[in-house]
Amino acid sequence: MIVITIEQIQYFLAVKKYNGFSPAAHELCISQSSLSKQIKSLETELDTILFDRTSRITKLTCAGEDFYVYALKFLDDYNKIIQGMKKHSISKKTTLNIGTIAVISQYGLASVLASFKSKYTNIDINIFEEENEAVLSMLKNSEINLAIVRDFNLEKKLFNITHIADDELVVVTSNDHPFTKKKYISFGDLKHEDLIICSKSGVYDICLDECSKLGFTPNVIYNINKIETILGLVSEGLGITLIVNNVLKPFSSHNIAVHPLKDPINSNLALVSNINTSKSKEINAFREFLLKNSQK
Repeated sequence: MIVITIEQIQYFLAVKKYNGFSPAAHELCISQSSLSKQIKSLETELDTILFDRTSRITKLTCAGEDFYVYALKFLDDYNKIIQGMKKHSISKKTTLNIGTIAVISQYGLASVLASFKSKYTNIDINIFEEENEAVLSMLKNSEINLAIVRDFNLEKKLFNITHIADDELVVVTSNDHPFTKKKYISFGDLKHEDLIICSKSGVYDICLDECSKLGFTPNVIYNINKIETILGLVSEGLGITLIVNNVLKPFSSHNIAVHPLKDPINSNLALVSNINTSKSKEINAFREFLLKNSQK
C-alpha cells in the first residue's frame, strides 16, 4: 500500500514552485537535506523519479508533471474537506442548558454527565431541575437547549424526541397495607384509597385519565412535589402513591411495598430538543453520547 503524507505533497509543490530544493527549503523553514529526504521518500513510495536533478534548475520529469496535476487537485480537495468540516467543529467554548426532572441519580445520568464533560471540555453544562411540565415549558421558550422528561403526550411536531430508558408505573403502599396480599393492582382498586401524589407530574394526569375511564375521580389527599416526603407519608400508612419504578431505587430501605399494575403502563424517559435545533453540533454530540452510555 502506498503511503503519502500531506507534508510530502506540500514539499513537492514547493520545489516545483521555486524550481529548486534550496529556495524551497528556505521558504519552508527546513534544512535542504530534510527536504531532499522527504522528496526521495516520496519518489521511493511512488517507485518513480519526480524531479530531474541534472541541471541547475530543478525540473519535473514526465512522471513529475503527471503527479503535479494530481497533487494540486488533492491539496485543493484536502483544503475543502478541512473548511467543510469546520462547521461541524465543537472545539469552541459553548454551553448546554439542560432541564431535567428529578431522575439524574436514579438513572445513572450523573456519571454520564461527568464523562461527557471530561470528553468535551469545551462544553459547559448547566442543569435546571423542575417538574415535567415546567421543563417542557422552558424548552418551548428556548430557555434551555435540552430536556430530560417523561415521554407523556410529547408533541412530535415541536420536538426531536430520543428514547433514553424504559420504565413503568407502580403502586407503592406501606408494608402492612391490604394490597400486599394482591399480586397485581388495577386502577379500580384505587377507588377507595387515599392518594399522595404530585399534581404537576405526568403520573397525576395518567391517574386521572385511567380512573375517569372507570367512572371515578381519585381521592388525592396530599399534593406533594418531593419524592422523599411522599414515601415518608406512605410508609406511615397515611396514603398510597403511584410512581415510576426506577425513581424508587434510592429509597428501597423505606417501610414500603411496591406493587405492579395489572395492566402495565410505560413511563419512559426521553431526551427532547426543539425541532429547529436538529443541526446543533453540541446537542447532537450530547444526544449521541447519552445514547451510547445511558442505562436502558
